[in-house]
Amino acid sequence: MDAWIARFARQANHVFSEINWANKRMTALMLSYGVESDLAPDTYAEFLLCSRVTIVHEPTASRRSAGHPVR
Repeated sequence: MDAWIARFARQANHVFSEINWANKRMTALMLSYGVESDLAPDTYAEFLLCSRVTIVHEPTASRRSAGHPVR
């Protein structure tokens, strides 16, 4: 009976580690797009891609006014 619990835990760990890896990879790809930040995006979709990366790391207005740095 304990064996299926251990198998389930390993499978759940595998699933979550795959999700974590995919999330890190997608974040790295989105951030690497901004390497040529002096060039304007060619399409509106590229503009949205750049905009989302910026918004994720920006603190709220109340936190900025409290003195938290913008990363």
